[in-house]
Amino acid sequence: MSEAERRTLSEIESMLADEEPGLASALVAGRARHPVLSYALVATFAGLGVLLLFLGAFGPALASLGFGALLLLMRGYTWR
Repeated sequence: MSEAERRTLSEIESMLADEEPGLASALVAGRARHPVLSYALVATFAGLGVLLLFLGAFGPALASLGFGALLLLMRGYTWR
């Protein structure tokens, strides 16, 4: 990145921080501050998947569990 591009980016970042400090901090952190909704969706799909497994519907159960895992991956959750 050239020096002019860095300077322009720095100006844009400072203007954003002045105008919308909440948005700027959320963008710097890279994640939403309140992930309750996404974790609630993961728990819902995981519970539904387990229930469907007990009922014998293996295809929909695996799809539900897979979608819950996909939501976790989209949130940036790592399995460490």
